[in-house]
Amino acid sequence: MPPDLLAIGHVTKDLIEDGHVVGGSATFAALTAQALGLSAAVVTSCADDVDPASAMPGIPLHIVPSPETTTFINAYQEGRRRQYLRGVGGKIRGEDIPVAWRDAPMVVLGPLTQELDESIVDSLTWGAVVASIQGWLRRWDESGAVSRTSWAGSTLLPQVSAAVFSDDDSPTDTEIAGWTEHCSVLVHTHGGDGCRVHTEGAWSHVPAFPANEVDPTGAGDVFATAFLIRFRESNDPLDAAVYASCAASFCVEAVGVEGIPTREQIEARLRQSRNS
Repeated sequence: MPPDLLAIGHVTKDLIEDGHVVGGSATFAALTAQALGLSAAVVTSCADDVDPASAMPGIPLHIVPSPETTTFINAYQEGRRRQYLRGVGGKIRGEDIPVAWRDAPMVVLGPLTQELDESIVDSLTWGAVVASIQGWLRRWDESGAVSRTSWAGSTLLPQVSAAVFSDDDSPTDTEIAGWTEHCSVLVHTHGGDGCRVHTEGAWSHVPAFPANEVDPTGAGDVFATAFLIRFRESNDPLDAAVYASCAASFCVEAVGVEGIPTREQIEARLRQSRNS
């Protein structure tokens, strides 16, 4: 049986003062699915200097061997992130996905460093798919300083159910307008200012849930995964955005993956919001 949700992308070694933690979009996506009561699996690429299994207990992994692990230094100033790369994992292609997992009803594409070949879509039997497109918008120089690059998305975006990007990705208005032409549901997240959703030719704003921010790392990945799960349940992108915004509000209130909420926590906060 395939997993309920398949996450594809690099796990990362996120450097901190006293060592490192395992992160990455695929990690947060799989753990979010697990917390919401679903089975998850991960296709990733890394070296043996990290142990993804220890960060994702009970979640099957398929690791494409690599000489390096994608390694980040994340610095935050006034709510904006500055990133530096100290290593980059290997490419992930369609043939790297185990055959038994290709029929997963939900797929999160979570590239971080241009690692996903866009032709990866040809190896999947599509159910509901969300693309967190940040990894196609990154480039880096010899020092490892990460900056933005342009990406048209004309090959991949027509094949996904929804795509998510954030203010940190610094897209231009021209790029965003182009993405809306290719993607049926496009979500632009604004951190504490909520998000806007483009569907059926118009943008709609969804406010953020109040939260005591401790660590924003991974909140966008939790948002994208919760959005996908709820979108598949309700087929309503605005309802899914409210649900995802609620899920992300828990994530920022703790360090790393510790803030990923359960379905019960999300539903309780949603009820509280409706009654307030």
